[in-house]
Amino acid sequence: MGSGDTTQISTLSRRKFMGAALATAAAGSVLPGCKFVAGSGSNTIPEPPNFPAGIQLFQQGFINWARETKVAGVWSCSPNNGADVVTLANWAKAHNYRLRPFGTGHGFAPTLIPRGDSGQNVVLVHTHDFINQITVNADDEIKSVTCGAGAYIEDICAELEAYDLGFYHTPAPGGVTVAGALAMNVHGAAIPQNGETLQPGHSWGTLSNLVLEMTAVVWDAEQDQYVLKTFQRNDPAIGPLLTCLARTFITEVKMQAGPNLKIRCLSRTDLTADEVLAMPDVQTENSFANLTEQYGTVDIIYYPHNSKGVCWIKTWTVAAEKPETSREVLTPYALSSSVKMSPLVADTLSSALRTYPKTMVPYYNNLSANGVIDLMANNDPATRINDIWGSAYTTTLYVQPLTPRKTVAAWGVIVARENLQRALAEFFQFFKQLIAEFKSRGMYPYTGPFELRAHGLENPADVLIPGAVEPFLSGARPHPDHPEKDTVIWYAINNNVDQPAAAEFNTRLEQWFLTNFQSYGIVRPEWTKCYAYTADGQYGGAYTNDEVLLETFPNTWREGYPADQTWDAAVAQLNAQDPHRVFSNTYLDRLFGVTAE
Repeated sequence: MGSGDTTQISTLSRRKFMGAALATAAAGSVLPGCKFVAGSGSNTIPEPPNFPAGIQLFQQGFINWARETKVAGVWSCSPNNGADVVTLANWAKAHNYRLRPFGTGHGFAPTLIPRGDSGQNVVLVHTHDFINQITVNADDEIKSVTCGAGAYIEDICAELEAYDLGFYHTPAPGGVTVAGALAMNVHGAAIPQNGETLQPGHSWGTLSNLVLEMTAVVWDAEQDQYVLKTFQRNDPAIGPLLTCLARTFITEVKMQAGPNLKIRCLSRTDLTADEVLAMPDVQTENSFANLTEQYGTVDIIYYPHNSKGVCWIKTWTVAAEKPETSREVLTPYALSSSVKMSPLVADTLSSALRTYPKTMVPYYNNLSANGVIDLMANNDPATRINDIWGSAYTTTLYVQPLTPRKTVAAWGVIVARENLQRALAEFFQFFKQLIAEFKSRGMYPYTGPFELRAHGLENPADVLIPGAVEPFLSGARPHPDHPEKDTVIWYAINNNVDQPAAAEFNTRLEQWFLTNFQSYGIVRPEWTKCYAYTADGQYGGAYTNDEVLLETFPNTWREGYPADQTWDAAVAQLNAQDPHRVFSNTYLDRLFGVTAE
């Protein structure tokens, strides 16, 4: 295919490409494929020995969210409750198996089955099938919701709404389980508008900061077995569990909730990234920082190879009454309801981007950017999506499962809010230079888009019980020596899976982050995504840089913190609560410094 030949890609219509543009923060759904029940005679791998009776056991193929890790056959099970998980843990210890908590698998980090692993002696424990109860505690002094590990965020929000309660902000995909979201430090975006105050029950931080109590499966040395144990938010031992990276098994969680806020989501595509991400000395009223002062929460999505240089700006503003021009939405996903991309089409697109990058990457960027512009131009009062209003979750949930299979490199940078514009602008200047350098070499290692958003930190004062403990391993954990650093910016670099030269590109970018922000920021990984790159690393280079993964990042939870609340203290506790490594895998063993016996 020549650089001007589009005949082979014309079958991928603009509408298909718009699916990519409107669901940039997540990749496609894990297709279950064939499901073989244990004992059916159709199993292709040996059945786990003496598996506990009364718990559904079946074999199924495993495909991670980005569709880059594929295992033909893995054993899975569906426990009925937390007691069943305890039974499974004690069985796994006795038979040298490992259990991986599985909600929807909506993540990129190798916390389930790392790429290249066979899945041997592993059982995926599906939580959404049965451990999905939701109970709203609306009559308690502290309004809250108690959820089973497998309850979906969107279902929790819908149940809270019935009691006029809710969360201020959510992650973009709602079809993720609450235990998985908390384990991986999932967040939305929430920046206070000029003069805005936080209402009781809400938080500017991640979902981890809303937790009041958690129940987990832990090892009891006196009983010589795994047991269920409940931890309160003012118990120091809860600190590592609030962001446990799936190193333990959470069975139930209780989270505080606040008033059911009404939020207006405005979208616009009339601004260029050069203006929104301008350096502070030349910024306008439309710079990112100034938009946050006017509207509150701001999100930018930008395709770097689109010829118009435009970006998609979304703002979320608390608005008790529906603005006259807004369309009221009663259910989530309005922003992506009209566009979906099947796995087959998504895989075809992914292959084309890898095979013909010089042609396909600019083509894809322009179609996606123009597709967003077209959709946002619709001003029909009945169908418009550029100005919507409703309960918080109906406007903040916008990523559905049927989206392109992206992989995402991502980092969080904690800065003082007064440095918000500087931190974004310096990134954009370097990013453009990096894109231009690779392009001059005839290379297109980055397909886009990137997404930038920000929110506040894990302030214990947001929690409605005294003595609340910070989430020890949260990327949004404040630093005791730097109270002025009050805002975390998340830089999500969405890319095509295994795009040629992406490992080098991401390595260069990560090293820039670590160098550039030494003087005024704290750089941490976004746990659910990709980080710790080397240019020649296998599988795109993520998680292969031992110095960054095992020293540089952990140090940001070491220096300045009390000795019993550091990275090392958290790791020691998580390892002690599972000394037999039932809830681990090869990646987590490495990250948490555990070696095989």
